[in-house]
Amino acid sequence: MRNKKGLSILSTAIALTIFTGLLAGCGSNNNKGAAESSQSASTASASASPTESASPSATEIPKQDVTISLTAASGDTWIRPIDQEIIADFTKETGIKVDVQIAPADQYAGVLKAKLAAGEGADISLIWPEANAAQFLPDTNFLDLSNEPWVSTLTDAAKRNGTFNGKFIGWNPEGENAGWGIMYNKDIFSSLGLEVPKTFDDLVAVSEKIKASGVTPIYEPLKDSWHSGIWFALMGPIGEKNNAGLMDKLNQNTASYADVPEFETFLTQYKTLYDNGYFGKDAFSNTWDKGIPTMQSGKYAMFMVPSNMDVQSKAQYPEFDFAKFGEFPTPLADNRSLAVYDGTIIRVINKNSKHIDAAKQYLSYISRPDVLDKYYAASGLNPAFKALPAIQADLEKSLRANSDGTVNTTMETGIQFWDSTAVGNYVQELLAGKKTPKQVLEAIDNDRKKIFTAQAQ
Repeated sequence: MRNKKGLSILSTAIALTIFTGLLAGCGSNNNKGAAESSQSASTASASASPTESASPSATEIPKQDVTISLTAASGDTWIRPIDQEIIADFTKETGIKVDVQIAPADQYAGVLKAKLAAGEGADISLIWPEANAAQFLPDTNFLDLSNEPWVSTLTDAAKRNGTFNGKFIGWNPEGENAGWGIMYNKDIFSSLGLEVPKTFDDLVAVSEKIKASGVTPIYEPLKDSWHSGIWFALMGPIGEKNNAGLMDKLNQNTASYADVPEFETFLTQYKTLYDNGYFGKDAFSNTWDKGIPTMQSGKYAMFMVPSNMDVQSKAQYPEFDFAKFGEFPTPLADNRSLAVYDGTIIRVINKNSKHIDAAKQYLSYISRPDVLDKYYAASGLNPAFKALPAIQADLEKSLRANSDGTVNTTMETGIQFWDSTAVGNYVQELLAGKKTPKQVLEAIDNDRKKIFTAQAQ
């Protein structure tokens, strides 16, 4: 699955043309990948402090007059306020300065690919993990960190999250999470006598009753096209469940999206939600960052969010009462599986950096027990380190309880060259009547074929 040849400059140029923009929510988590580029930072208390066995402590060394560059997409969940605090602490202790360079979320992937191809990549970059790291040519561009002492202190999920082609390449702060689902207002559901939908027909019936009550059923931020791409990414598990080996075949370019019935069903049903008015009249002007305040107003009943949204949003929205909300898997194509993340966005070191030792020292520093203690106390994330107890917030518990118990990897991290912004743009052409569901899938396939063809040259 990860046995890849190094791409040529030609393939990089093609990738840059076709696949620019943001994924969400490695993340959570990652955006996680795409959404992470737009979510707010959190300031929840961690349930426990790291023990001294969490990661080896840095040894005392003379301060260095060195500046390393670190690049990320815009959004507080890529570089959180706590990250900035820790960077300041790192500089104070070591003398090593960190020049944080932020690119607009919808341009980040393209900018990073171009800089790497030109030999101008930052010393440290934040990228999407696992198979989807392929778009940045890890074998060519990123350092193998497998032998760094702190790697052995990570959870198995965090190791998978940071591994590409058999090599560990990326530091990641967050452990496994249940991915994305539809957050719903329990008070609205209760007042209308509604049950959590398990099928698409159930979702339509629920949405009709909510709409009839004067509430818009679903907040959908179509102005941020990556969000439509995340909806699609969640269909990976149901596609794999009904088409054994699908994910591997997509990564080997021996299967096509257009040949997967569940994907066409998803697109048809997603358009039905839009056509029926369940997204409301303002969907194309809605943005991700307005979602939580709008949900708080009670004008909408549902919103598709990551399962750690309650943790991620506490800092920016401390008054929002997440206890009034539950979460369920997106039931399009009658899906009830979880599309899980092994972690979130990873931090990789440029193989061609002039400051590799300083960059390694930074990753070692942020793996220290005392630093992790500070980080998790502020972020509230599920830790990626074995010595720390796993944390599962209430939304994630609800999402897991409403699933059928089956899990697989989200396509956002599990599929090479997945780009939620590019996919979302095609999905929005569907909503606008410019493409059929089949044409959307064919467009995605055509983009991928160009990159795989370039890879083979």
